[in-house]
Amino acid sequence: MLYQIECDEKNGLAYIMFSDHDIERSIESEDELLVFDIDKQGELVGIEIMSVWRLQQQSGIPSPSQFSPEMIAIFLIAQLFQYAVVPTSQWR
Repeated sequence: MLYQIECDEKNGLAYIMFSDHDIERSIESEDELLVFDIDKQGELVGIEIMSVWRLQQQSGIPSPSQFSPEMIAIFLIAQLFQYAVVPTSQWR
């Protein structure tokens, strides 16, 4: 499985890619903080973080001056599990 994190520090965006499959559909979280990209088999392709800063504030992670943007994204992955309750029926 492919795993890659891309960060756009200037705009506060990040993308965590779990596979290189084609994206069939995207699902936005209710708070508009995350976008889940799903392939045609219903598997998670990647997660776009629309505001690393906001997710960082919610999680209590140290400021970017103490970590590189890539490291912040890694710490934020744990916070993403609160969103993992999206029913898979919505993914198909």
